[in-house]
Amino acid sequence: MPRRAVARACASIVLAGLSLVVSGARYPAAAQTMTFTPVATIAGPAELVRAQDQHLYVVVDKTLTIYDVATPAAPKRLGAYEFPGEIWGFRVEGPRAYVAAGHSGMGILDVSKPTAPALVSLFKTPGQAKNVSVMKGRAVVANHNSGIDFIDITDEAKPTLIGSTDLDGYARDVAIVGTTAVAVDNPTGVYVFDMAKVTKSTKDPIASVQTATAPQLIEMAEIGPSRTPIALLGGNEQYDPNRTQTLPFGARPRSGSLQVFDVSNPSAPTFKGAYPTSGGGRRISVKGSHVYVADAADGVRVLDLSTPDKATVVGTYKTPKGARDVAVAGSLVFVVIGGGGVRAGAPPDEHGEVLVLRQTTP
Repeated sequence: MPRRAVARACASIVLAGLSLVVSGARYPAAAQTMTFTPVATIAGPAELVRAQDQHLYVVVDKTLTIYDVATPAAPKRLGAYEFPGEIWGFRVEGPRAYVAAGHSGMGILDVSKPTAPALVSLFKTPGQAKNVSVMKGRAVVANHNSGIDFIDITDEAKPTLIGSTDLDGYARDVAIVGTTAVAVDNPTGVYVFDMAKVTKSTKDPIASVQTATAPQLIEMAEIGPSRTPIALLGGNEQYDPNRTQTLPFGARPRSGSLQVFDVSNPSAPTFKGAYPTSGGGRRISVKGSHVYVADAADGVRVLDLSTPDKATVVGTYKTPKGARDVAVAGSLVFVVIGGGGVRAGAPPDEHGEVLVLRQTTP
C-alpha cells in the first residue's frame, strides 16, 4: 500500500485520541516523588550523552568520549575516538556504540575496552546519517538524503546495505523495540516498520501518521507489566487539531511537546497524548515507565507514563543553565547544560558541560 494511502488509513486512529489533548495545557499536576542532588560536573565541551551501567558516553562534534562514573562525585575520563565526520546521533548497546557520523555514514565502535575504543567498521551510507538504532543483525539509519537505510550487520566488520526507503520529508531519527522500528521526519511524519518483514524488495512502512510539526527525535519504551511498546516523539510542536500541521515556508515551530503513541499493533499506532515542553528540539531519556526531558530553561522534568494517556510529573530539577540532553543509569541522571553552539569551530563559551545528579525517591 502506498505510504500516503497508509497515512490516510491511520488518520481515524489519530483522531480517536484527540480528546486526550488540550491545546496549550501544561503538564498534569501530581505529587512529585523524586528529588535530585548535584554531585559533580564534567567539564565540556559536550553536546550529546548516553549512559550504560557505570559508563557515560559524551559526544561533541566528531568525538565520542567515555567516562567512568562508578564514583559519581569523581568521574574519570577513560578514552575517546574521533570519527571523520560530525556525530549527529548514537546509541550504545552492550560492547558496541553505533554512531551516525553525518556524511561519513554509520560507525560501529567497540567500547568493550573503554580506555581504548576501537573502530569495527565505518559504512558509507547513501547520504547524511542522522541517527541509528539496532536489533539482532540489523541496523536502521535515519538519513537526511535517502530516508531510512536498512543495513545488514551480521558481519559487523563488513556491513551491507539491504536498501533504503524514502520518507515524505527529511528523516531525523529512528528507534527500535523488538522488531518494530519507528522513524520521524521533518516536516510532519511518523513511520512504522516491521523489521521482520524488511527485505531488499519490501521496505515500505506498514503505517504512517502525519501528526507533528518538525519532529526531531524518537525513543521507544516498553511500559507496564504487559510491556506495551510506546513510541515517544520529542522536539515537535504540540499537537493542535485546529491548526494545520504544515508550517509556512521559513516559519518555526512555536512550542514543543512530547507525543506518545501506543505501537502494540504496529500497523495501527494509537495516539495517546501530547505533553508540552517549553520549546522544540528537547531531548529525552527513558528508564522503565519514566521519561526524562531536557527542557531548556525549565531544567529536567520527569514524566511517569505508567498510564500513557494520563502522564504525570513526578520530578523536576531547575538546572543552573539550560538543559539540552539527558541520560539515565541507575540512580544517576546526566544532563548536558549550557551551550547551544556545540559545532565545529564554536567558541569555548558556547560549549556545554555535563551535570551529574543523583535521584532519590521517598
